Amino acid sequence: MPGKQPAHYRGDPVREEVLGYGSQSITDHEKEAVVEALEGDYITRGPTVDEFERRVADLVGVEHAVATTSGTTALHLTGRAAGFEAGDEVITTPLTFASTSHAATYCGAEPVLADIDPHRRTLDPDAVREQITEDTAGIIPMHYAGHPADIEGLLDVADEHDLTVIWDACHAFGGTWRDEAIGAQRDMAIFSFHPVKNITTGEGGMVVTDDDDLAERLRQLRSFDMDYDPAGHESEPWYQVTEGIGYNYNVTDMQAALGLAQLDRLDEFKQRRDEIAARYDEAFADIPGLRTPPEPVEADPMYHLYAVEVREEFGCDREEFVNAMHAENIGVQVHYVPLYYHPFFQEEYGYTEGMFPETERVYEGVVSLPLHAEMSDDDIDDVVRAVERLHAHWN
Repeated sequence: MPGKQPAHYRGDPVREEVLGYGSQSITDHEKEAVVEALEGDYITRGPTVDEFERRVADLVGVEHAVATTSGTTALHLTGRAAGFEAGDEVITTPLTFASTSHAATYCGAEPVLADIDPHRRTLDPDAVREQITEDTAGIIPMHYAGHPADIEGLLDVADEHDLTVIWDACHAFGGTWRDEAIGAQRDMAIFSFHPVKNITTGEGGMVVTDDDDLAERLRQLRSFDMDYDPAGHESEPWYQVTEGIGYNYNVTDMQAALGLAQLDRLDEFKQRRDEIAARYDEAFADIPGLRTPPEPVEADPMYHLYAVEVREEFGCDREEFVNAMHAENIGVQVHYVPLYYHPFFQEEYGYTEGMFPETERVYEGVVSLPLHAEMSDDDIDDVVRAVERLHAHWN
């Protein structure tokens, strides 16, 4: 058993092997499903993709699900389907990955940042109102760490100004708000199935919507903006036409087979993530200067991240905390460097540090602790022990 001295200060680490902040969970069930797909007639987009889309649509409670190669390409398709173009402004959160804003930038529109609600760590409806101009075409909220944004408040803003809403739900697959699945809210929502997300297809994403026209446009854009059944096709079956600039964002039946097998385990994944979060909540409740994730508001999140905020009362700053946890072989991460800290947003749109105080206050302390279904009880104990020994060292 390691002593009380943190490894960062010449002690022994709490564990020998590195525990990552996220990981996929793959069993024989998934392996058998992928092998079965490989032995079928299709290995590119085929009937297994269709089934995966139906399962996701049914789970979310919407009419349409359109599988794509990643959450990023799903965002790209939603921006195109929404009709974003040069001259448009699209409001989004600074506390997210760059892909969220690219639903606008890929289409030539300008991403406009608005500050966050520091409790939820998501886009603040009042801050959105302050950024609306006659050029505003849409809003892209992001459900941070799986915790729903202020859905009602943001939909009210969209109604007031006739704006398209695209929900970046990459972190939130499997959660609910007011007993309704996250992603069922209009106009479109997107999911990511990257290996560290709530389920995985290796790489992959999905757009969900109840809008028939949007779904048709998404599917056509996903596959080269191709009309596969134009006038004349019946007599000339080879005749297909490209109607604009489209993309090859088609996923494979192998990925869909993996996704279907993961859906079979979704309840298992959620239960384990809930158990880990509850263990953390209990362990950290009385540690000064360590803010745990916010209490859900009318929601049952499926947490993608367990993000704490390290404050002065803890005894160190975030930088020292991260490096000390790494020395303990606990893989923590920061989600995210605010968008306007990045050179692209500063040089292209004139953003500078200091513009969004709530975002910066959260960013200065936020750290994601390990949270994934593959964690054992011993892994959880190692994380808790590492945090406790660091707090004891500095106090």
